[in-house]
Amino acid sequence: MSVLVCVTGQKCCERLIVAGAEIARAERDYPLTVLHVARIGGNVMGFVNEPEALEYLLNASIEHGADMLVRRADDVLGTIEAEARRLDAHVIVAGRAANYSGHDLLDELKSRLPGVRFEILGA
Repeated sequence: MSVLVCVTGQKCCERLIVAGAEIARAERDYPLTVLHVARIGGNVMGFVNEPEALEYLLNASIEHGADMLVRRADDVLGTIEAEARRLDAHVIVAGRAANYSGHDLLDELKSRLPGVRFEILGA
């Protein structure tokens, strides 16, 4: 079993890594993995400051004892699902926009991974 943290290309995702590390420690020191999925053909991190943000999130991952994976795929949801299954994720930590008002990618992911606990942090 493990904890999977899903991040975007923003430095503010460090808070998700911190939350994931706390959960991993509380859950009998489960392995912690940080995952970012970049669409094929786009910037790796999807934002202008991608190299800086990637390095920042990698350093935050290392600081909190996590492995960081960056995958390139057009099917972001399917890639997250596949990695969660491969890693035997028990908990997935992700962020959600403050203006969330209905069904989104995380809701779809929850339906695909019914045995996984989701910790969703608001902006």
